[in-house]
Amino acid sequence: MTVARAQGEPPLMCLGLALAGRGGSGTAAGVAMGAAAALKWTAWPLLPVGLVLLAVTAGRRPALRAGLAALSVAATAVVPVALADPHAFVEHVVLFPLGEGGVRSPATSLLPGRLLAEYVPDGAVLATAGLVVAAVGVAVSLLIRPPRTVRAAADRLAVGLGLAICLIPATRFGYLVLPLVLAGWFRYPTEKGGASSAEAVGLPACPVGGDTGP
Repeated sequence: MTVARAQGEPPLMCLGLALAGRGGSGTAAGVAMGAAAALKWTAWPLLPVGLVLLAVTAGRRPALRAGLAALSVAATAVVPVALADPHAFVEHVVLFPLGEGGVRSPATSLLPGRLLAEYVPDGAVLATAGLVVAAVGVAVSLLIRPPRTVRAAADRLAVGLGLAICLIPATRFGYLVLPLVLAGWFRYPTEKGGASSAEAVGLPACPVGGDTGP
């Protein structure tokens, strides 16, 4: 299960962004984003970023349709597990990453969230507060300056995920691979003609001009 999540999550996230940047009805983008979110918590920030991108490229209705599709797919995978053992679900999915669960993470790193939780009184609370502030900041940025290209959306998502990974107490350096993949996937040329990695594997072509900053 862990191997499957590690292999499937980044490609699904990139696919969701690529489909959102293409526009269309939004259903396919929503299914891809929902499947990614069902694999691991690190994919949940994809939903607001991808939906805002889709709203810019295709309008509010496709974005709403994608949101419903994403939530339906994720709920189909997650809700039965949560209902089977609600206490274990909250313990492992919510409390454990925040450093508040009964079982402490064996992961060790020099990331801020881990250091706060380990060495500062009420450090886990401080790290969680920082995480909330970072999430609000990214959300405000989506409203003030919505990403208009897939590359800009990937950059915004990479920044948000990078902050989250640095601030969550139960984290490790290896998780930073995900924002690096997101930041580089739509930039790396695989052919002499300049085709991006997304186009090379058959993902929808996406605009890269204009709003390219995070």
